[in-house]
Amino acid sequence: MESTDNGRAKITSSMNGTEISIPSKKNWFILIFGTAWLGGWYFGFKNVIGMFRFSEDGFGGIDGFMTFWLIGWTIGGLFVVGLLLWGYFGKEILKIENSKITLNKNIFGIGTNKVLKKSEVKNVRFNEVEINYFSGKNRWAIWGVGEGKIKFDYGMKTYSLGLGLDDAEASYLIEQLKEKIK
Repeated sequence: MESTDNGRAKITSSMNGTEISIPSKKNWFILIFGTAWLGGWYFGFKNVIGMFRFSEDGFGGIDGFMTFWLIGWTIGGLFVVGLLLWGYFGKEILKIENSKITLNKNIFGIGTNKVLKKSEVKNVRFNEVEINYFSGKNRWAIWGVGEGKIKFDYGMKTYSLGLGLDDAEASYLIEQLKEKIK
């Protein structure tokens, strides 16, 4: 019989408060495909870098188009590296302490960190995430990026987290959050 304690999020309670850690959404096909694509990207990058050779007169192989292409190629590759790192190792951490809530989205501890007043967090709710890979809303969700299933308001902003959660787990965490931020 399958266990009912089968969620992805880890909830840790201590004297300081509660921490909810949610791993990034993993689409293994896209992660493996992106990693293989990055291998091809590397060979293209290496070949173009090889064209930029030094000669006695300075750079002998510099071409305006290839320089422009290399800049775009590098930016594209770095973007995919960031998406892959998020997909493999990304984490969303929500800490609820006495008077504050910290929302942290990071890879290996590097990322965004929002500190919010606990008393100002309102309207914690479930967000139905519609994923349409070809058009419309949340097309980046295939990479594990986009609106999450847990949303809340803070002043005039709305924050979300938990894209990789199942609906049942997101609903459970919402009830836990509502109870902790009363």
